[in-house]
Order: sequence, then structure tokens, then C-alpha cells
Amino acid sequence: MKKNAVVFTISSDLIFAVANLMMDIKKLSPEIADEVVIIHNGISKKDLLLLNSILPTREIKYNIPVDDLSKFNQGTLQYFTIMAYAKYECLRLLAEYKNVIYLDPDMVILKDLSSLLEKCESGIKMMPSGQNVRAQLHEDVKEYDMSEEGVCGCIFVFQDHADYMKLYNFCILNLNKYANKLKLAEQAIFDFMLQEFNLEIGPIDNKIYSPHPTDKELAKNAKILHAYGQPKFWNGLENEQWNRNYKAWLEMGGSKYKKRNIIEKTFLRIKTKLE
Repeated sequence: MKKNAVVFTISSDLIFAVANLMMDIKKLSPEIADEVVIIHNGISKKDLLLLNSILPTREIKYNIPVDDLSKFNQGTLQYFTIMAYAKYECLRLLAEYKNVIYLDPDMVILKDLSSLLEKCESGIKMMPSGQNVRAQLHEDVKEYDMSEEGVCGCIFVFQDHADYMKLYNFCILNLNKYANKLKLAEQAIFDFMLQEFNLEIGPIDNKIYSPHPTDKELAKNAKILHAYGQPKFWNGLENEQWNRNYKAWLEMGGSKYKKRNIIEKTFLRIKTKLE
């Protein structure tokens, strides 16, 4: 019988954040993660062993299926890194898992998430972004409706009754085709996918699954807090639960957060102002 997986697609410098979320899952919602799949660009064996001591962990080294990275808008590629495009691999993983849940690493889980496993007709659950597709791109793509509402890639669920390889192949083909137009990394390709195959998503409520930690009103009923933007939990945004998990990870001997140097901070500040 196929199992459930939670997937993270990360650069090696965010292992500590994944460990934090895995501790939350183990405590609050173990049903969603028979296995944690980490798609990465380099992780130490020590950290992998430590993660596996929290929950069963599988690692996959990512090779982006684009033969020439100069196809991309270089500002987008530098800001998000190629690991954002590893999210499409969640579709291919449905050959092995019944449900695949993707989570961004800048989150704190507050409650059980097992309701995400409930079946939806299309097999695709995503969070509406509140912005039209046009906002996801550097320029319009005439083949698709730019005025439709796009989706957010911070959390989604794919289920194995979807025609997942057809969807995966579409994403990779169009990643190569439109790489130079992508502004918010992977999201527009998912928008195109939904339009191309006329897929009705099972909506994920952003008021429950993605309120910012500073929104005290929405946080009262949230299942997940999402520290989108800056600062994160690890560089200035205080959260007691996150701090407790991070302390436990360090005591295990896990890799710690490495602060950005002044050049990296300046670049990030400029990019944030331009958004």
C-alpha cells in the first residue's frame, strides 16, 4: 500500500529549518509523513542521519532538467535559486506515494494537518495566491489567461489519482519554454498547468495554513504560521516553539543557521524593495 510523504526542496543551508518542521510533524501530525523526502543540492551525511532520527527520511540530489541556465531570468534565478523548481518533482513522486505534501521551510506547524490528506477530485490541492497570473511573470504569456488568479507554491498536496506524469512532463517542457519570463519562480508554470488541463484545485485556505506570525488575529485559529518575506524565524522573527525546536536540533549536533554577510544582506534588502 502506498504511503504519504512530506517533501522539502531546499538548499543545504536550510537543513536546520527542515529539522524544525520535522519535529513539529512528529509531535502534532505524524500521519502525514510516513516518509520525509528531502530534495536538495547538497546535505552532509551527519545531518541526514540526524534528520532520519526524527522521522524516516529519504534524500534526492536535485539536477534541474534544464540544459542551459542562461535561459532563465537571472535576477529570478539568483533570488529564488534553482531549488524552487524542484517542486515539480513532487508530481513524479506520486509513482511511489499516495499523497505528497509540500511545505516551505519557513513555517511553524501548530495543529494536526491530517485533513490535507482528504481526497479531492482533481488530486491537486493548492493555495490561491490572491494575485493574477500576470503578477507571477516578467511579461505576459499569450497562450494563457493572465487575468486568472494564480496559485501560491508555499504549500500544496498532490494525490496519486491525478495524471501525474502528464502534468510533470508539461511542467518541465514549459519550464524550459518560459524560463526567461518567470518572476515568482515555479508558480506560473503551475498556473499554466491548471489552465491547460482545466483542473479544479482543492483550495487550501491561506487564513488557516499560511497566516504571517505577526497577524495575531489569524494566528489564533491557524494550523500553520508562515514567515513569508523577511525576517524569518532564524534571523529576527521571534517564535517560542521554533526556538525550542532549534535548540533541540543544535543539541543533537545538527548544522546551525549561518548569518548572511554584508553583501548578501544588501542584495536581499534591494531585492525586497523591488518586489
